[in-house]
Amino acid sequence: MNVKSSSSPRGQVLIIFAGAFVVVIMMLALLFDGARGVVLRRELQDASDSAALAAANIIQAISPKGCSASAGPPPGAPQASVVAAAKASVATNIPGYDLNTVVVSCVSGWPKNNAVQVTLGKTSETFFGSIFGIGPMTVGTASSAINGQTTVNNYSVVELDPSNLSWPNGLRGCPSFLLSGGPTVNFDSSIYIDSSCSAANGGAFSTNGNAASVTMGAGAAIRIVGEYKPTALTVTPAPIEHSLWKNDPLGFLANSPPPISSMPVQSASRMVLGGGSTVLEPGVYVGGIQLKNKSKAFLHPGIYVMKGASGNGGLDLGAQSEVYAIPTAKTSTTQAQWPTDCVATNCGVLIYYLPETNAAAGEQITVAAGAVFMVRAYNPDLDTSAFKNDLYRNLLIWQDANPVPSPTWAQPIVSLSGGGGVVMSGTVYTPSAGVTMGGNAGGSGGSSIDLTLQFITWDLTLSGNSSFHFIYQADSFTQPLDYGLIE
Repeated sequence: MNVKSSSSPRGQVLIIFAGAFVVVIMMLALLFDGARGVVLRRELQDASDSAALAAANIIQAISPKGCSASAGPPPGAPQASVVAAAKASVATNIPGYDLNTVVVSCVSGWPKNNAVQVTLGKTSETFFGSIFGIGPMTVGTASSAINGQTTVNNYSVVELDPSNLSWPNGLRGCPSFLLSGGPTVNFDSSIYIDSSCSAANGGAFSTNGNAASVTMGAGAAIRIVGEYKPTALTVTPAPIEHSLWKNDPLGFLANSPPPISSMPVQSASRMVLGGGSTVLEPGVYVGGIQLKNKSKAFLHPGIYVMKGASGNGGLDLGAQSEVYAIPTAKTSTTQAQWPTDCVATNCGVLIYYLPETNAAAGEQITVAAGAVFMVRAYNPDLDTSAFKNDLYRNLLIWQDANPVPSPTWAQPIVSLSGGGGVVMSGTVYTPSAGVTMGGNAGGSGGSSIDLTLQFITWDLTLSGNSSFHFIYQADSFTQPLDYGLIE
């Protein structure tokens, strides 16, 4: 006799099905409702990115420049035009979006008041999730963008010569950084050398003296795309070979040169100062300036253009000549008075040189040993002309990249002799020209030379027997330009 079970399989299946159905609905809620939230977030992210860039686009075009009228820190509320640009972008990308909920703010922690943030938020309704009392979901995004200069410039030297092994000897960039003689050199911050020269073909970094030493500051290093050729050279820490290429951090300046054709012409032919004292004003000096016979020149704040012409150009300081940057209110100074007379808040010049094609070696910027050259870098806050440009802030010497070097021609070098009569601060930018700096000012070697200088050059040579200390001070150097989303 068959005995039937008291429990029905059909009842068990029903219970299992009911439980599984709940799980299926929950999975649908996760997949369907979650996907809707992800799609909405992507839409909001795209819109907030575009809005942040739209707001950043106008930061450099409005007055006052910047996200906020009050730079801070922390920065104040965003300017009305910045907010309007962000909201207009959101309205274009998400028609019908409630613009009253668009939050625009100025980002703290970024220099120059040049970063803006846009925050968006929207509710994503749930379908399956609402069955379980889940939802609606709130989705939010925040995008930040920058348009302007940054302080991310932690280097003392960037050398841009890539090396050209097919060029004649002396033009190959082998080496790009050379120590000649026996200088003792201390760089507070890092050195980047783009030359790919190997040790076998002269090295990207080398020395031809009997003894020399290079010491880097804490955390700093010499990074070389190629290799260095050690001779009687001590480097601490040792250079890092086969490093990554370093792009020109000031390459953006190629699109913003001084408007030479519109600037006042202070001299239509080479100005030769043969003695006495002369006060010079910013403007264009066709054929450059030469100082001889113990002459003195005093430079009021602004941009000084040395335009190569008729076989002349540059700035030539003879051995006993003197050049000083001075405040607008003064007409003279002395070596002893200059540190007090000329401070960063009242004094600063930019010497811009545009060489001729195939300019001769003598048509260059030269500060001879024994000359006095006491200058601070350009401060646009002191420039009252229509040609002021904040992009040039803290730029001291700028030799234009054009005309570019070739296998048969190199741009005239910038020759700066050190010593107690030379005090310079700022960035020296010669993207197609070499810089040489000697340390035997007035014929007396062995002196210690402290300079707040940053070099962004084609090549660099340090010579003599002096001790060079290149002080790194970020707010004294030209700051790279940055644009785009930052988070």
